[in-house]
Amino acid sequence: MHGSPLLIAHLLALAVYLGSTVYVAMLLEVAGKQAADAVQRRHRLAEIFRVYSPLTIAVLLVVVMTGAWSLTDVKQSLGPRYTAYAVGLVPKLSWAFLLIMNATYVTLGLGFRLVRADQGGLPVTEAALRSMKMRLRVGLWLSVVFVLITACMSAAVPA
Repeated sequence: MHGSPLLIAHLLALAVYLGSTVYVAMLLEVAGKQAADAVQRRHRLAEIFRVYSPLTIAVLLVVVMTGAWSLTDVKQSLGPRYTAYAVGLVPKLSWAFLLIMNATYVTLGLGFRLVRADQGGLPVTEAALRSMKMRLRVGLWLSVVFVLITACMSAAVPA
């Protein structure tokens, strides 16, 4: 996969995910600060997640598919030696799994809920919005940590 279009797509999608996640995590701290009430603050957050959620679902799909596709080529080229290679992949793929699960929670479990509540005009309290922001903050930064660990694990996988 070295230098291939597959690797470039994989790394580019990962960079887009990491960059957008860090950006949204930082934006979470200032978005809606000057809004008059919780409804307006939630609306500002919903505007962010209307873009972030579909973007991250798409780029993580690219990351997963390009990674899986590259493993098919590696398996074919290594033949019986692939088992030893795959054992080295277990830690990396475990962290990647945690990343996907956490990103799904942030995007589908929290982000879409926030957007739907805003679209439906549901009531929101300051306490509920603070709680939602805290869960988003923790989830977003956990995703960043999982990406960085997964990337570091890539260096540990034997070539």
